[in-house]
Amino acid sequence: MIVDDKNIDSLLAEIESLKEKLDESNSIIEAIREGDVDALVVNKDGISQLYSLETADYTYRLLIEKFRQGALSISKNGLILYCNEYFSKLVNIPSEKIIGNYIQGYFDNSSQFTTLIDALKYGLSTHEILFKTNDTPATFPAYISLTDLEPSVDAIGIVVVDLTEKKKYEEALIKHQEELEVKIKELNRINSNLEEFIHVISHDLKEPLRKILMHNSKIDGSNLTEIDAKSMGVIKLSVLRLNSLVDDLVKYSSHTVKEEHTEIDLTTVISEVKEDLEVIINDKKADIRVGDLPVIKASRVQMRQLFSNLISNAIKYCKPNCPPVIEIDQTDNLDVEIPNQNSKFVKIQIKDNGIGMETSHLLKIFTIFQRLHARNEYSGNGIGLAICKKIMENHSGNITVESKLNEGTTFTIYFPI
Repeated sequence: MIVDDKNIDSLLAEIESLKEKLDESNSIIEAIREGDVDALVVNKDGISQLYSLETADYTYRLLIEKFRQGALSISKNGLILYCNEYFSKLVNIPSEKIIGNYIQGYFDNSSQFTTLIDALKYGLSTHEILFKTNDTPATFPAYISLTDLEPSVDAIGIVVVDLTEKKKYEEALIKHQEELEVKIKELNRINSNLEEFIHVISHDLKEPLRKILMHNSKIDGSNLTEIDAKSMGVIKLSVLRLNSLVDDLVKYSSHTVKEEHTEIDLTTVISEVKEDLEVIINDKKADIRVGDLPVIKASRVQMRQLFSNLISNAIKYCKPNCPPVIEIDQTDNLDVEIPNQNSKFVKIQIKDNGIGMETSHLLKIFTIFQRLHARNEYSGNGIGLAICKKIMENHSGNITVESKLNEGTTFTIYFPI
């Protein structure tokens, strides 16, 4: 009978143990149903394994898993309760090996954790820190944003934003900025030297011009023939115009003087250019035909330089034994639109019957010092058309060229309306 009593006591103890386990299981199930449990730790063969649970918050959990930023939940002392797959990839460690560890162990400077928690009490939730990783490089910069989940949950939510690419762009930007500053300093030095050079050249040019004018005035016109007197007048006018042009070029080259754009009658400008080029026009028997040209807002000095370069070019590259014919006119299609630009433009064409050029040369001619012919064939230093391009850029316009070998060339210039 005593043995039976012992068996009964043993059975009662076993029943009580099973009842406790059942109550524990029921409480766990209830906690899972209420969403209070995120994970379970199961001991098997002395090894603890942690299992995440899918509860009624499945959609929310799926969103966090697909989130392209690291997401974690931690206890107040830093114990990692959950991390998404993206954070796992950032540190290159499987998520099951991250959960259950302390987040400060993944900081490059673990002492920062205390600072983050203290700052959270005062509403400072975003910080920039370095995370350690099992990958190369050994660390990566990140923004870490903390949110206290109380009173709903006794935990802290964390979002981690990888700043690696952003830092690369910032470093590249700083490097380019430093390179740009060096180039700007070099450009300022060159411009300063160029400005001094232009002033020296202008002085050297104006000195002989003054002497020409002085000696011209000493010549007794009464002893000259009518033709000689006329030639002396042409010389005087040319010297005065050249003197004025030197002054204008010095002003144009100066950084301290900004030339205003005023209303310019292009027909008048071309008449002045024809007077400047009178000798070469007569020598080549050039026929310059000017149509109805508009009044535009521009720099008078630069417009004279622009048309002087284009007309002299057309005369220079004429066919042998064939007088050059140059037609300058505004095209019928007003309000021309240029691709990739919002403005509308006035379109003017300068067409000649010269030697033309090959299509492969068209892109080269606007490059400074670019020559298509040997010096013994045609004079010039390859600056003229580069200056034309720069002038059109100064006026927010454009210049293009079309040409056929042995048939002629057409330059088209666009002035914004």
